[in-house]
Amino acid sequence: MATLIKSTPKMNKTYFLLLVATTLLFVTKSFSQSRYNDYNRLGITAGIHQFDITTNDLVTTKGTGFHGGLSTRGTVGKHFDMVYFLHLNRHEINMLGRENTILTTTVEEIPMKLLAAKLGVLGSYKLGGNHFSIEFGPVLQLSDKFELESTFEDYILEGYDTFTAKDARKTSNINVNGIIGFSAGFETFKISVQYEYGFTNVLSKLTVDNKTLKGNTTQLSGSATFYL
Repeated sequence: MATLIKSTPKMNKTYFLLLVATTLLFVTKSFSQSRYNDYNRLGITAGIHQFDITTNDLVTTKGTGFHGGLSTRGTVGKHFDMVYFLHLNRHEINMLGRENTILTTTVEEIPMKLLAAKLGVLGSYKLGGNHFSIEFGPVLQLSDKFELESTFEDYILEGYDTFTAKDARKTSNINVNGIIGFSAGFETFKISVQYEYGFTNVLSKLTVDNKTLKGNTTQLSGSATFYL
């Protein structure tokens, strides 16, 4: 008798993010190839980053995550390149809270993780030929709920009486961010450092006492890209 594997909402959402990421990659790659013939390379990127949420409604601490994906870099002028990238990000962040008991007052860090796909378009102004560039541009982020260990689900978040870590898992699924940073290296290999800020409210789906929470993501990342 054949065994049926039941898909879960988490699996479906992960597959959806991967499908969107793959589709967008082919679109951006095709566009870049058709327009920039002087210099055009496909790159493979991997890196680490610190992720946090700037908010007055939750108490958080930064977490270290990782990211990776593909990009294309093409020339549009003597001193200017365009960079298209598609990365999958594994964000980590800690929210402060305490156990849901009368006797417990000790505050702990509650680890939470977030899977996100990011599509970005960056302008790259070359200050030193192909060896050093200042880069900036918008990023579209697609994400799901925070992942949380069951041990911490009923922890009460700092600053609240009944709002639990499980209640805080929801995020805005689509967010618009901005990036500024620099890259250094050669035509076949570059290292980049970037700061990313979320312009939209990532906590827009969270409501406590009829008040919508507000928060903006921040990310400081370091990446290495190998160009083929």
